Amino acid sequence: MTAVKVDTERKPGSQVILSVEVDADQVSQSIDQAYSRLAPRVRIAGFRPGKAPRPMVEREIGWAALRQEALDLILPTAYNSALDEAGLDPIDVPRVEVQQFDRGQPMRFTATVSIKPEITLKDYHDIRVPRPRTDIVDKDVDEAIERLRSRFAELHAVERPVQAGDFLTVDTHILKSGAVLIGESQTDAQLEVDKERLIPGLAEGLIGQAVGESRDIRLKLPTDHPKKDLAGADVVFRVTVKGIKERRLPPLDDELAKQVGRGQTLAELRQEVQDELQEAADQADEQRFENDVLKALDERMEVEVPEALIEREVNRDVRELETRLQEQLGMRLDSYLQQTKSTVEVLRSERRPRAVQKVRLELALETVAEREGLTVSDAEIEQAVNQALADDPHESHRRELRTADPVKAYFRQQLLMRKTIDYLSAMAAPESSDTMETPAPANELQAAGTSASGKGRRAGGKKER
Repeated sequence: MTAVKVDTERKPGSQVILSVEVDADQVSQSIDQAYSRLAPRVRIAGFRPGKAPRPMVEREIGWAALRQEALDLILPTAYNSALDEAGLDPIDVPRVEVQQFDRGQPMRFTATVSIKPEITLKDYHDIRVPRPRTDIVDKDVDEAIERLRSRFAELHAVERPVQAGDFLTVDTHILKSGAVLIGESQTDAQLEVDKERLIPGLAEGLIGQAVGESRDIRLKLPTDHPKKDLAGADVVFRVTVKGIKERRLPPLDDELAKQVGRGQTLAELRQEVQDELQEAADQADEQRFENDVLKALDERMEVEVPEALIEREVNRDVRELETRLQEQLGMRLDSYLQQTKSTVEVLRSERRPRAVQKVRLELALETVAEREGLTVSDAEIEQAVNQALADDPHESHRRELRTADPVKAYFRQQLLMRKTIDYLSAMAAPESSDTMETPAPANELQAAGTSASGKGRRAGGKKER
């Protein structure tokens, strides 16, 4: 451990500037160590390796290279010693500036670090929040079953005029000022007569049209039309209906239950649908209840959230989006930004408010956990990691993640947050609920295992050894 002298200066935003001095003897030792590492690489004519005089070798190395090597050797240990001397535990990578480093002189540098903020949290034991209860009624079940029927509906050709909800095969042309627009015609196009999906006025204009009939329907195109020269324009849709199909729902009987694979009878189907709806409603109720509890906790806290924690959360959020895009759509983030006509800067700014709120919540929960002595055991962490990795087919990958310190730290934090929320919820309402699961998404394991690894105290407050 390097002996250092440290002065600290606290700044707004939970930042601290460390002014550090290392004595000249330790500077000389670091230069000697740097020379020992670099000298074997130098070859000087007329001398066997390692036998050339040091001044000649140093001239060949150059002071700039020797100085940088010595700095790389002494700076990490001096920085960690300064943290210990000042009793600080940083939460981000330091910003280091070296003021002096030369032979025979003390080394002087400053390190600007962010630390956990001072939190003022009022008494939370008086938080009381009513637990909501949503009961699923027959009307809810009827609507859900109708949605099921729609999914299994079949299309049948009919010989009557067009009605709302029909599926049509049509030829279309768009006319503007009496002229057919080139590139805007379609043959054998498929469309559903749904006024919520079609251009306003088109569905109404199609009602009553017969197969083989052509109609001119006057419309005003929406102002957000993809082609700017047509946005808001008055046009005529010339539509020729070539086929009409209606959607026929399956009968509401026992066969429907068998068809959708949810029981053998309609009664069994209704019961299964009601159970699922009630379970979803219970979870939604519990989530609303917890949100109200956490809102009450947040109102009792005063804190200046460090920018470093906000940036870390925004980075995590963007990484998660990037992973979801790749896994679900096979799309890169830059392609997504092009399609949405956005930028990384806009994306980050949109996620910032949510990041601030999440960081505030975690700081409040950590404070409660510390005050109440809430902890997470190694056995709980191991169980959570194993559950998250249960579906991973690669044994070596499971073994690597299961033993990775960043992964364990991630799950320790998640489990502690969950345990603290449960503690507050139990105080806020007498009844308990088992509807919420421990937040341990397996798709965050890889990020937890890679984003934090190798950074040591420079990134997250843990010493390098």
